[in-house]
Amino acid sequence: MGETEKQASGSGSTSTKKGLLERLRDGVVIGDGGMICEMEKRCYVQTGYWTPEVCVMYPEAVKGLHREFARAGCDVLQALNFFANESLMKELGVTQTVQEVNRAAVRLCREVAEERGQLITASLTATPVFESGSKDEVMAAYRSQLKMITEEGVDFIMCEWLFDIREMECAIAAARETGLPVVACMTIGTRGDVQGVTPEECALRMARAGADVVGSNCAVGPRNTLQTLRKMRLALEQAGLKPYLIAQPIGLKTPKNGETMLESPQWPLACEPVTISRFEAHLFAREAYEEGIRYIGGCCHIRSYHTRAMAEELAEERGYLPEGASRLGSWGGGLDRFSHPKVQTRVGRSHWAHTQPDHEAISTHSPAEYFADWRQGTSA
Repeated sequence: MGETEKQASGSGSTSTKKGLLERLRDGVVIGDGGMICEMEKRCYVQTGYWTPEVCVMYPEAVKGLHREFARAGCDVLQALNFFANESLMKELGVTQTVQEVNRAAVRLCREVAEERGQLITASLTATPVFESGSKDEVMAAYRSQLKMITEEGVDFIMCEWLFDIREMECAIAAARETGLPVVACMTIGTRGDVQGVTPEECALRMARAGADVVGSNCAVGPRNTLQTLRKMRLALEQAGLKPYLIAQPIGLKTPKNGETMLESPQWPLACEPVTISRFEAHLFAREAYEEGIRYIGGCCHIRSYHTRAMAEELAEERGYLPEGASRLGSWGGGLDRFSHPKVQTRVGRSHWAHTQPDHEAISTHSPAEYFADWRQGTSA
C-alpha cells in the first residue's frame, strides 16, 4: 500500500497530500522545534507542569508559534499535545479536560498546516500509569488519547519523551493500531535509557515493534544526538532492518560525556549560556544529513531561527528555500552592508563556523557573582 493510501485508511486521516514515508523516501524532512518550552519562554506555560492547556486558554499564541515554524521551513507541524494524557493532567491539577486539550491542539495545528501544506502529527509521551499500572492500563491510556487525536485528523503518530524502551514499545503498539505511520523517538543519549538499555538495543526494539521511523529526541544536544544516531544506524544495518532515522536534539550544548540536560543545574530556567547558535544548527543539519538521517528536527530550546538555519542548510537537497529565509543569504548574508567596518567582514561560513564565543563576556560565574562587583572601576 502506498503511503498516501495508508494515510487515507487510518482513523481520522483524510489527507491526500504526499505522506511522511513518501517524503522521506524522496528526500529530507525538516521538523519543527520546542513548542512547549517556547510557550514557557513566552509566559503561557508553567514550569514544572509543561502541560499544554495553553491550546484551550490562549489558542492564538499557539497558532502564532506554529506559523513561525512553518515560515522557518519545517515540513511537519506537531500539535502541542505534549503531556496531554489524563493521568498526568489530573495529577497536576489541570482544570481543562484531556479531551479539550488534545482536540484543540490538533485543530490549531491543522489550521496553520492547511495554509502552507505541512504534515500534521501529534504525540504520545510518558505517562504516570507506566510507573504504577499494568501494560494493559498503559495501552488503554494511550488508546484513549489516540482516539481523540485521530478523530481530529493527523498524518502520523509521534512517540516521544519516553525514557524507558518498555514504555516506548507500548506506545508504538498502540500507535500502530491507528493504521498511520509511526515515528519513535527515545529520549536518550549515548548512555541509553533509564534502565541502561543501549541506544543500539533501543533502536532494534523500536524497529521490531513496528516503528517506521526511529531515533531520539530531546535529552542531549546535537553532538551527542549524532553519536547516538550513529550507534542506532550501525546496529540497524547489521540486523538488516531499514527504518528511516530521525534526530530531534535539544537546542543546548550538553556534556560530551553523554549526560542529559536533566543533570545540569541550569535546566530548565537558565539555559541561555549553553543554547546553540543558528550556525551550530546549520552544521548539525549538514552532519545529520551526511549520516543518513532524513527526518531532522528539534526539541526543547530549538527555536524558529534554528529551524530556518536547518532548512537553509539543506535548501539544495530540498529544492527550495524556506519562506522565512533571508533574502540576502544565510551565514550572515547582508552584513557586508552594515555601517560598522568590522561587522562588514562577518559574512560567510568561514567566519561563523569558526568564530569562538567570547568566554570573558559569557563568564562562568553565577548570576549573583556576575553582578556582585559591577561598581568596581566606577566613580562614586
